[in-house]
Amino acid sequence: MRKYALRDLGLNILDIVLNVVIIVVLVYFVRSFIISPFQVYGPSMCDTLNFINNRCLNEYGEYIIVNKITYLGPFGDPERGDVIVFKPPDEEEDFFIKRIIGLPGDKIEIKGGKVYIQNEEHPEPYELDEPYLNERNSEHTATFGETEFEVPEGKYFALGDNRDKSTDSRSCFRDPFSGGCKGDDATAYLDEEDVEGKAWLVLWPFNRMRFVE
Repeated sequence: MRKYALRDLGLNILDIVLNVVIIVVLVYFVRSFIISPFQVYGPSMCDTLNFINNRCLNEYGEYIIVNKITYLGPFGDPERGDVIVFKPPDEEEDFFIKRIIGLPGDKIEIKGGKVYIQNEEHPEPYELDEPYLNERNSEHTATFGETEFEVPEGKYFALGDNRDKSTDSRSCFRDPFSGGCKGDDATAYLDEEDVEGKAWLVLWPFNRMRFVE
């Protein structure tokens, strides 16, 4: 009896270990290729994100779910207006969250506080409609030297919704007052491979749970 009891105990332990391994593999797979959590930091995406109790947070705030499968393989490419999480150039650990404004092949001009787009579909520049900007930011997009940008193939141009509090493509994702786009390695564009995924769902605070438009 003791022999069978030890065998049963060993089988139970093996079963537990296998279940744990399967769970760990599934969690790793889901977080790597399907969805993952992300906590928004700072005011760069207000009022779309981190605007809580009529206050734009300068700290960690909303938790969101990032949809990674949206841009995986044949599922699709980033589109203009998508809010994305990405690793900016020259950053190994930090992730940014911004909105895609320019697609590969676009010519972008920031003039008079407005953003204009020109491409094959629109040979004449048109003003980009940006309903996600609040009153303070609407028609008040500032520049930091460069005012015209040509987005290369496989690259994207991204801006924060809170334009006067955002470090983004306008300053090559660097502090505009500490060099910005100066230097040969500075770039205003994101590599497609550095895009982690699309901001999909605000999960916390629970009373503000919503899909990111």
